[in-house]
Amino acid sequence: MKTIKPDLLCASIAFALLLCANNAAAQSAEASSATPAASNDAVSSLDKITVTARGVSEPLQQMPLPITAMSEQTIEKKGLTDVRDIANLSPSFSFKSGYGRGFDRPVIRGMSNIQGESNASFFIDGVYVEGDISSYGLENIQRVEVIRGPQSAAFGRRTFSGAVNFITKRPGSVPGGKVTLGVGNYGQEKMGLFYSGSNDDGSFGYDISLNKRGNDGVFYNQASGRKDLNGTETLSGMAAIAWSPTENLDITARVMKQKSRDQHFAAARLGSDNLNCYLPEYTGGLYFGLYPILESRRRGYYCGDLKSPSDYAINTKEFEAAGYFSGRKTDLLRTSLVVDYLFDNGWNLTSTSAYNKNETYSASDQDYSAIRGYGGAFESFANTGLKNWSQDIRLSTDQNLAVSGMVGAYYYHQQAQPGWGGDLTGFVLPGNKSVTTIATDPDDKTVNKAIYGLINWHINDKWTTSLEGRYARDEISKGGVDTRALGTSIYTQAYALSETFSSFTPRWTLSYQAAENVNVYGLVSKGTKPGGFNTDVYRADFLETERDALIARGLETFKEEEAINYELGIKSDWLDGTLRVNANLYQIDWTNQQLTETGPVIRKNGSLFATSYTTNVGESRIRGFELETQWAFAKGWLASLAYSYTDAEILKFLSQDQADLFSDSNAPTLADPAANAAGYTLPRVPKNKATLGLMYDGAFANGWQYTANMDTTYESRRYVQVDNLASLAPSTRTNFRFSLRPTEQLQVSAYVTNAFNDRTPEDAQRTINPDAYVAIPAVPPLTGLAVSNLRDFGVTPSLPRMYGVEVSYKF
Repeated sequence: MKTIKPDLLCASIAFALLLCANNAAAQSAEASSATPAASNDAVSSLDKITVTARGVSEPLQQMPLPITAMSEQTIEKKGLTDVRDIANLSPSFSFKSGYGRGFDRPVIRGMSNIQGESNASFFIDGVYVEGDISSYGLENIQRVEVIRGPQSAAFGRRTFSGAVNFITKRPGSVPGGKVTLGVGNYGQEKMGLFYSGSNDDGSFGYDISLNKRGNDGVFYNQASGRKDLNGTETLSGMAAIAWSPTENLDITARVMKQKSRDQHFAAARLGSDNLNCYLPEYTGGLYFGLYPILESRRRGYYCGDLKSPSDYAINTKEFEAAGYFSGRKTDLLRTSLVVDYLFDNGWNLTSTSAYNKNETYSASDQDYSAIRGYGGAFESFANTGLKNWSQDIRLSTDQNLAVSGMVGAYYYHQQAQPGWGGDLTGFVLPGNKSVTTIATDPDDKTVNKAIYGLINWHINDKWTTSLEGRYARDEISKGGVDTRALGTSIYTQAYALSETFSSFTPRWTLSYQAAENVNVYGLVSKGTKPGGFNTDVYRADFLETERDALIARGLETFKEEEAINYELGIKSDWLDGTLRVNANLYQIDWTNQQLTETGPVIRKNGSLFATSYTTNVGESRIRGFELETQWAFAKGWLASLAYSYTDAEILKFLSQDQADLFSDSNAPTLADPAANAAGYTLPRVPKNKATLGLMYDGAFANGWQYTANMDTTYESRRYVQVDNLASLAPSTRTNFRFSLRPTEQLQVSAYVTNAFNDRTPEDAQRTINPDAYVAIPAVPPLTGLAVSNLRDFGVTPSLPRMYGVEVSYKF
């Protein structure tokens, strides 16, 4: 493919935008009949979207919840590809995939987590999605709903900070087909085929689609001597049917299979030599004649904005030489059956059944360097699997009644599947030592049972109140035999853990229809996030004394989190429906917060292994403001602004790492005042986020229609950890897209993402230098010295400027 210069493409799109402006001016100044009419799809008023965030259909502007809804038309015109694009356009929603598409880190309203289960969950047609969501494309999507704040009352488990629901089209609703082909720099490719049909009366319809998208390696790997980092490929197929045997009954069945093959993500360590604060102070002595002894537990740190790496050295060749793919593979199966019956009195009975299965293989170089960390223990791989099925049944009344309601029951069952794993301990190129692969058969199971309901009371023409509630039980168990290989020795450790978590999560709303175009609302809601287990405590290669110490510290389990959300908002349309202004203020009180504690553990061969644990040691208060506006200020023009301010303050968080950094003591404990991170900002939360969009639909004199679109997203500084020392600088990313439609069937689009090549790192995490051992004072009541490592930071880059063209044809 001929290489297109990025500056040339950017200039071309800028020129296209200029043409739009000139054409708009010409159309308003000239009344000549020779001037073509504006596009049939040109914006003259804002969409009136119906959403289903509470289990019943309601107009977006009258629903008393903070929701960002993106229609199929918006997705197509802006060229949105996946959930990361959705997050960019939504206030208080930050989504980063710096460590590959399988390590998604959604942050909604500042409720971040470093490890463990996500605080936000994703759904497809109301069915909970376990695992990777960032590889799910937006083809055949009718709309996407981003609902912010705790959604436990309506959606259930793991919607602690919010929920994102992808709603697909009803099969056969738009008969016809579409073919899409696209190419771009870095080997980008996109191929899609969609066809939909129905019978004459529309009682039976079907959809089928095939899609492939991806790109070649983006970053050069010095360790392998080739570009083999951050390449992606996703292949998916979907089939769906809808059948209405009677006017009252509708049955929809869907099945989707997806395969993703991703290269190893690009990442690099900062390097201990580049640490610039809280530096280690050496005594000059050696522990056991090997490890430099430090005066205190400070092992160095970095203060300020981390720079994006320019060089990467990942041991991908070692994996390949040992016979393993370096990167990530996922295979997904998603199925659902929805039966909907509408009674003659307006009541509705809906049954949703789903079965999903996924298998994930992942191999990663966890020290982000060509160093063979811990003899190859940091070059690890694992193959895991999950299957789940769920059943939801819901009965709702006629929603036009003065008092309406809904009641439902839900069952969810998730089971881990057999797998295998290992690492490259002792493996040396070209392969003079075989790799030991350990089979795994975990007895991991999650069962969620819930009953829920909604009562909605239209008190009068102005006032409406509603009460929702969900009672749920999470039965979580983990068990099996952990097997680890250390050199020629194989160790095993059996474990069996189980716990039941019960919760009641209500939500109360009150709304006032101040005018036909203005709705003011307030709400109070409660959210919970299930507790769980730190199964790493039972790693078979840990010394028994180390395991006993971890259990004695209470690190075997962690409890359920809770959050109470208080909110006031307004939804309004002005200027004959051409200006929309939605805004809200909220406060979230977050308790039993699950945060990460890290530390080295001695293995049975005497080596150290750094691992992380989830603990309930935090309380936070989050206050924020969100604003969404859209303005169709002239024929064909649409401007939009999404802004959020998030003040995520830690009220309580005791951390040994915090004490080690800030205490004047050489060997502080958690009782030291310096261990408390109260007053600091939660990590990975941008305090300010803003997205400005500008779109124009027009037509040239020859009748060819076009759409020009620009979106710019700004995110302010994000801290890497609760200490608020290392940070990621503010970022500004701008995307352009210009689409030309010579006929109603044919569309040609040119696009550029990250047009100005913002290189702010995508993500970063605190880690260690596996090649720099030191001896530090032990934490009391222990005495003497403990072997550890100097601090370091792993940093992942953002994707560079990417551009390309797409051609689609409808038939």
